[in-house]
Amino acid sequence: METIQDQKLLESYLEKRRIRELFGSSMPHFLLLRYSPGELLTTPFSPSRYLQFIVDGDLLLYEMPDEESTVTLLTHNNDITILGDVELIDAKFTPFFVEAKTTVYTLAVYLEQYRQRLLSDPVFLLHLCRCLANKLNGAVVSSRSGSLRQRVCMSLQNAQCGDAISNIARLARSLNVSPRQLLRVLKELCGEGYLEHPGKGVYIVRKKPDLTYDDVRRKE
Repeated sequence: METIQDQKLLESYLEKRRIRELFGSSMPHFLLLRYSPGELLTTPFSPSRYLQFIVDGDLLLYEMPDEESTVTLLTHNNDITILGDVELIDAKFTPFFVEAKTTVYTLAVYLEQYRQRLLSDPVFLLHLCRCLANKLNGAVVSSRSGSLRQRVCMSLQNAQCGDAISNIARLARSLNVSPRQLLRVLKELCGEGYLEHPGKGVYIVRKKPDLTYDDVRRKE
């Protein structure tokens, strides 16, 4: 992890990701942090020091390395992914490994220094509640999706139309299945128009499968 002393770049992320809109009367002081691929942003063995807004790059989230519960968190959409939101309320809560999948930039705030101010800001608290509600909803749906097809569809919820899926072996490991099993499901999704298969080992997302809580419950 490296602290980037580039105020112009920091300001550009504040503007591009509309971070100022997340706060009410006053904004905290931000640090611009950069993580290299493979670096850990959080770990259960060390309490998080920061509240971090992910402004660029993709992350892997898991309980233990190479478990089937690995989830990819992307920043290719308008939603801001926050790390440290639960730790803001409970300083001892850091249950997951969060690893940089690509080079990752975050805007970070020292939790201890700003905890009381953030917890007194109604604008920020409203956004925090929305983030926690989205995470809870995703956890409920994930816990209900037991079949391989459902888990693959859940993974595709993190992708954008046009994204390429190319590392089949790694995706198969994250889902705890063989590459052959995964390829069978990807072929089905190609036939249904969700994916396109332009060449060996490459699949392009054409549209994301609809997978609400009710969809998962009907498929059980």
